[in-house]
Amino acid sequence: MRKLMLASSIVMTANAWAGPLEDCPAEAFLIQGNPSNLYAVDLSTGAYRSISTDTGAQSTLNAIGFSTHDNHFYGWDKAEQTLFRMGDDYRVEYMHLSSPLNGHYYVGDVSLQENAYYMYRKGHNELHGLWRIGLDPDSSDYLTVERIVDGSSVYLNIYDFAFHPDRNEIYSVDSRGNLWKIDPANGSFQQLGNVGVRGTFGAVYFDRDGKLYISRNKDGVIFQIDLTGASASAVEFAQGPSSSSNDGARCAIAPVVPVGSQKIDFGDAPDSYGTILASNGARHNVEGSTVYMGALVDGEAQSYLAPDSDDGFGVDDEDGIQVVSNLTAGNQAILRSTIKGSGFLNGWIDFNKNGRFDESEHILVDEYKTEGQHTHLVDIPLNAKGGETWARFRVSSLTGAQPTGGMPDGEVEDHKLTINAASITRQYYPSEAGYVTLAFEDLWPSRGDYDLNDFVTHYRTGISTVNGEVSSIHIGGQVLALGATFHNGFAVQIDNLLPEQVDVANIAFEINRETINRSPLESGHTSAVFIVADDLWNYVTPAEGCTFYRTEKNCGESPIQFTYSLEIPLIKPVSADLSKVGLYKPFIFATPGFNRNSIFDSPPGRDLEIHLKNNQPSALADPALLGRADDRSLPNAEIYYQTENGLPWALEIGTEWQHPWEYIDLIQAYPNFVDYVQSEGQSSKDWYLPSNAIQSELYND
Repeated sequence: MRKLMLASSIVMTANAWAGPLEDCPAEAFLIQGNPSNLYAVDLSTGAYRSISTDTGAQSTLNAIGFSTHDNHFYGWDKAEQTLFRMGDDYRVEYMHLSSPLNGHYYVGDVSLQENAYYMYRKGHNELHGLWRIGLDPDSSDYLTVERIVDGSSVYLNIYDFAFHPDRNEIYSVDSRGNLWKIDPANGSFQQLGNVGVRGTFGAVYFDRDGKLYISRNKDGVIFQIDLTGASASAVEFAQGPSSSSNDGARCAIAPVVPVGSQKIDFGDAPDSYGTILASNGARHNVEGSTVYMGALVDGEAQSYLAPDSDDGFGVDDEDGIQVVSNLTAGNQAILRSTIKGSGFLNGWIDFNKNGRFDESEHILVDEYKTEGQHTHLVDIPLNAKGGETWARFRVSSLTGAQPTGGMPDGEVEDHKLTINAASITRQYYPSEAGYVTLAFEDLWPSRGDYDLNDFVTHYRTGISTVNGEVSSIHIGGQVLALGATFHNGFAVQIDNLLPEQVDVANIAFEINRETINRSPLESGHTSAVFIVADDLWNYVTPAEGCTFYRTEKNCGESPIQFTYSLEIPLIKPVSADLSKVGLYKPFIFATPGFNRNSIFDSPPGRDLEIHLKNNQPSALADPALLGRADDRSLPNAEIYYQTENGLPWALEIGTEWQHPWEYIDLIQAYPNFVDYVQSEGQSSKDWYLPSNAIQSELYND
């Protein structure tokens, strides 16, 4: 620590001192502009008013602080390069120091524990650092300037600081959001963490409860920081005035809202929604406000939590929002707003009844409304919970209102609403508890060993409908066998469902009952395609001593290792060609980067798809691969994925089914299958039953 003492030689001002402010004001004060103007700011709402446009200064005033010892402001005049004080006339009176400091200081405040002014400027020369000036006229150190520590020892990128109301400690937040505590006795400093916001915080204040407030220059947002918690985070508290140059002062022992004040309109929902001031509740300054909802608005000294309401203590001003229609999950509701003046309307409804307004529940976002009545169509989510819940509506001349926090004008209205739960019908294919079986031969376009066990899965689909319209789609199953040497992916295409109709953010995708974070919706399609797995071998392991999964003899029992489930919500219920639950279009595709059979000189990758018979490939399949080797696809005739004799490379069997052993031709295991194919499904419809199979050729572990 290094101290530099300038000898005290008091020089009195030429003019008589102005009187002190009558009391300790609850408002905060801002010095802005050049020459400087003085404003009073209501920290609770951000509303501000001009106090003085003529402070008597010819240039910038800065480093302002409020003294609780004499109810005067003190600060630094840039042009005069000296200390000033300001009384009830809000004009500067210069304090002529015995040895002047020929520099500019823009960070300062007055201690509550000692009658002294402190100022700071980062830097390395003899004028920089943390300084103390005594303010007690009866003390020997009156107007004596003392450097507590030089600027190279305390090099903080701060623009204002404030003294704690109960402890002789200085606090500030730097431009990166780091919170600092400074000991004025020796200039030592300590970082207390990061508050989570960045910027130039040119005005810093305390209230009598020891909460710290910082005002950001560029947008005027006032943040509150509770220093008592384990970690100090900045909470957006109110919207104040912005400025390129800001400095603030406040009586730190005053409440944020004066006792008995009637100038703030609070909400009255339960406090879990953020209602009372201590919870940073939604609030608006109504004094002089020209914008509000309905015919009336009133202020109150405090918020009244449901079942109480400020309407029982003042006037009934909850008249700006009317619910015109029933609120039913999955439907649109009609609301009507009545606006006085003009401003930006925001609204929230707690659809999931979790006791707070989530970002997804922001139903009206900065909608600019002029004076008069306005109609709003609101989508009620299908999964909205039935019963009573709460809504909050806010109007202000400013944008950006949140469910909580202060606004400088306007009104907040909280309304209890009732939501009718949706009448949802669920249908499944083939049934709620049953499965069909899908079986694929992956040697396409060659016929190969035709054992149809390269990928075998139980498969089920489902739809949820509301009033006959589909609101969500389910796809699920379990993998029974992988007899493939090749690497394949598995996907499902849903015709007539557009990708933009899918509520992608809320898809519930699980493998083995664990959530998969990647989106299964594949881009590049006009119809929605969902990728269950890019490589099926990533999810199963053959039994010890085996090459394949559940297709080989003498491998012992291999349990089911791979289950999958996709719950696909739609942004809005749709009716077009989706109201009948069915198979959709399951298919496999070549995993990129892996070699295939000798037909392909290089790995075909995602271009190669294998579908059920006569199912058209997706938009990402290469049509040039059709018709090669044993494949006799004729796209112009809508014939796909079959041999010259009509044999398919993929099957849907309408029940749970036993697949053949590895290398056992399907026709060898199920002799009636050929008759079924050649008759185009008119004969041997029961070919797949165990009673019509050669049992020794079927997998039975």
